[in-house]
Parts: sequence; structure tokens; C-alpha cells
Amino acid sequence: MKQQQFEAQYRALWTRFAELLAERSKKKSKKDATASTDLVSEQSLYTEAAKAIEPEPAGYEFVRLYRLICQHYALAQQRHYSPQLVAYLHELVVTGHQQLYQRDSHLWTRIYRFFTYTFPVRLRTHAGLFWLSLACFLVPAILMGWASYEHSDMLFSVMPADQVAQMEEMYNPANDMVGRDSTRRSDTDIAMFGFYIYNNVGIDFRIYGMGIFAGIGTLLSLLYNGLVIGGVAGHLSGIGFSETFWPFVAGHGSFELTAAVISGAAGLRLAQSLFMPGNYRRLEAFKIAGKQSIELLVGAATMTFIAAFIEAFWSSSNIIPDAVKYIVAAILWAFVIGYLCLAGRRENATLGYGAIQNSPLETSRQHAQTIAPDAKQASSVSAANQPAAHVSGNRL
Repeated sequence: MKQQQFEAQYRALWTRFAELLAERSKKKSKKDATASTDLVSEQSLYTEAAKAIEPEPAGYEFVRLYRLICQHYALAQQRHYSPQLVAYLHELVVTGHQQLYQRDSHLWTRIYRFFTYTFPVRLRTHAGLFWLSLACFLVPAILMGWASYEHSDMLFSVMPADQVAQMEEMYNPANDMVGRDSTRRSDTDIAMFGFYIYNNVGIDFRIYGMGIFAGIGTLLSLLYNGLVIGGVAGHLSGIGFSETFWPFVAGHGSFELTAAVISGAAGLRLAQSLFMPGNYRRLEAFKIAGKQSIELLVGAATMTFIAAFIEAFWSSSNIIPDAVKYIVAAILWAFVIGYLCLAGRRENATLGYGAIQNSPLETSRQHAQTIAPDAKQASSVSAANQPAAHVSGNRL
């Protein structure tokens, strides 16, 4: 069956299920109602088609439709339908499972779920934007780092002379407080912790906010930060300050630099909605992208907060051997990469491929080729009364 026929046959069923999700969320609390915002937005594509579904007891109808949508999701994956359709059905399945099997959660539970599932999965969903952001930051950093290492004067092309002198003072081996210039030597670690949060989180927000200018501002911000950071690293290494610079930045760099790149991806997500709204109006697409990008930004800001803590209380310490700092830095880099690549995968795979105990998904893959008779009966009414509609275009 072609995707167009598949959508025309079952679109009313999906819309009805999205409506039930919204209704059940509103009954729980106004706050929980926001969990189905994306689904309600998608629902606007099918509003009239939903009327073809005959009413029945809400509880039974919800379970019945959820079971069918699990099968539809498995079919869409098996038949390699468009990523937009697969993502839409996946969102229905995930949200439906939460409604069926999870109770209202407390604040700390929602925070835990955000960092163990929502944030890393959202980032991997927009992996293309992350890699673009990384390239815009890393390539100029490497090139400028090499140029500044070979020619120490190169750094002056992107930084004023007084700032270059400040960097040299901070990482001079003769400085007994590495990472601090003469104006901050009297500051405590706690004061520096606050300064790092203010400065670095501000950079993340500026990179993100510039995405409103069609993404050009974000790209330029990433480019500039890459040039500066790479230039400083190359310059200090070239003049013999490697022994103080690299042990200092190695530890917190994993969180801080990754957060900057994620902030860039969040800004590019905003711009993407303006150029590729898909089946939405641009304003509607921008609202959806705004919610998704804020999730990325919150995760990035949290990583920057962690980086500030490490920088203030670990990186600046003179009593910790450099070898220990490098070992810890390697562990932190491995943790960050592993977290972003693996966190939430087990739950995502479980919801997507069916290994949830007492869930209709257990058998959905086994019966992917068979659509239940009640689904055909329910959808035949809508197919006779509604024209074909596509869930195509760019994923939002």
C-alpha cells in the first residue's frame, strides 16, 4: 500500500486519538495538558476527518485506538514511509503509552525524565543541525588554532591586543593562580563559579537567540567563537604555555564546548522552521520549533552550569597533578559523548519496537502485516468522505 493510501485510510483514526490524548491531559491538570501540544498542532491537519469516527465509551475507545496506532507505527517503519509520518505516529505511541501506564509525576520525576530521555532524544532527532553547528564551530577552530600556533601574531586578527595580553597573563606558568588575571586573583572559587555561569551561559543564549535572524546570526556566532577559542589555544601553545593551558581547559571543555554547539543547533532549529515549515503555517511551525529549541537550550545551559562548577573548583586547582586532570578529562569526554548518544535509547527503542510488558506493542511487530478489522471499519467511513491528505514535508 502506498503512503498516500495509508494516510487517507487511517488519518481520521489518528486525529481522533490525538483529541483523546488532549482531553485526558486536560482532565489531569492544566500543566500536563502542555504535553500534547505538538499532537494538537498536528491535529489541525485532520480536524474534519475526525468527525467520521463514531463515538463510543472514552476508555475503551482510547485503548482500542492506541492498539491500532501501535500497529500502524510498526507498518510505517516496515514499509519505509516518510520520516515525518513515522515521527508523528511515534509521538502518538509514546504519549499514549504515558497516558496508559504512567501516573502523574512529581517535579523531580519530570526533571529526571527530561535529562534521561527528552533532552538527549530531542538532540538526536535533530542530529543534522547538531553536526552543522559542530562543523561551523570546529572547522574554524582547527584552522585558526593551526595558524596561530605557526604565527603568534595571527590571534590579533580576531582579538584586541589587551585581551591577548590578558590571556597570556592568565596562563603564564609564572602565574600562581592559573586561569585568573590580576583583576580576579583575590576572587574566591565561589565568586569565579558565579562569573563563569554568567559569562558562559550568556554566550549560549546569544548563540541561540541569533537564530531568529534566519540562522545567519547563529552561524556567525559559532564561526566567531570557533576562531577565538581555536586561536587562543594555538597561540598559547605556540608561545610555550601548553603546560598550564591544556590541563586547565581539558576538564570542563567537554561540557562547555558541547553546550555551545548544542545552543547553535537550537538556534538553527528556529531558523529551520522559517525556511522549511512543512505542512504548517510559518507561525505555527515557529511555535513548535520554539518549544523544541528551548528543550535543547535548557539542556545546553545545564551542561554549561556543570562546566562552570568544574572550572571553578577543579580546573583551577594547583594541587591536582596534571596527569590526574587529563585522566578525568578523558572520562568526562567519554561520559558526555556516551550520554548524548545513548541516553533514552532503551526507552525509545522499547516504545518503538515493542518490548513493553503489558503493552499492545508487544505483538504489533509480529502482526504488522495485519490491520485489525475494526480499524478498517472505522477508517472506511472517513475514506469515503475525506480526500487524501499527506503527512509530508520537513519534520518539525
